[in-house]
Amino acid sequence: MQIECTKKLADAMKIQLETVGNTAYEPFYDWHANLFTFERRKAVILMNNATRYCIVLYGLKAEHFKKFDSLVLDSIEETLIAEGFASDKVRKYIGNCGSVKYTKTHDRSIISQINEFLIHITWKIEYHLPSERLNLVELNKWAGELICSSLGGMYPIELLRKEIEKL
Repeated sequence: MQIECTKKLADAMKIQLETVGNTAYEPFYDWHANLFTFERRKAVILMNNATRYCIVLYGLKAEHFKKFDSLVLDSIEETLIAEGFASDKVRKYIGNCGSVKYTKTHDRSIISQINEFLIHITWKIEYHLPSERLNLVELNKWAGELICSSLGGMYPIELLRKEIEKL
């Protein structure tokens, strides 16, 4: 699994990012991630490179960035199960992710799509707060139903279903 981080997120995590190499590129197992602030709390939006499905983590503290790998994988698993995917398919996806590798972003269209989703999410996020949970599952499900113009007007949840069915 590859998480392509913005510089702002890499600075918050205190990590050095690798350059995206010439290795085999699997967009379904790669995610872009960006740090943003809402009501003075840190949040991260993760967007799957293949489907543009988003996962929002809210209320992150320094301790969360230290175990970001497991936090991301757990959040993906929790969200996919909440979306109604079969647990064996979800486990297979998580197993196929392998170890997490952090790289620089390489696709400006995904960054612009993240920024577009952030516009929608920032007015909707207040309906999901306050929350004791870092993973805002209901917000993730809502965002999965936003039309994604860069993918021909498809919904991220539809693309995610197609990819999960292939497993």
